[in-house]
Amino acid sequence: MPYRLALSSLIIVFAAFARGEPSPGACLIESADELPAIRLCQENISIPSSLFGAGFCKPEIPDRVLKVKMLEACPQGAYGKCEGAETSGVGYRQSIFYYSEQDDAPVLAAYCEQISKGRWIELKISE
Repeated sequence: MPYRLALSSLIIVFAAFARGEPSPGACLIESADELPAIRLCQENISIPSSLFGAGFCKPEIPDRVLKVKMLEACPQGAYGKCEGAETSGVGYRQSIFYYSEQDDAPVLAAYCEQISKGRWIELKISE
């Protein structure tokens, strides 16, 4: 289903570079439409705060309505985490927590490790 693969495109949406000190924080991204659910959370590791809120947490998926909520940390309940995800050509890192479709884990794990140069961690739902 194309919407499942759209999850991986969320981690490669970036704005222009800005200078600044990295700050902790997270953004919870959830679908707000009738299509299959999307729920993930991006947790900042080394992204300047001005970039994190302005670009990294503003996903755009065609034909989808998404809402973003800024948080101090990602909530519990994720089934998987891409720790230290990086986008090609960008030295900034973030961890991405996945909540919506556990059957997507094999695709997301491969994308995490092969494309994002992160480390896939399978989580217990209670974590």
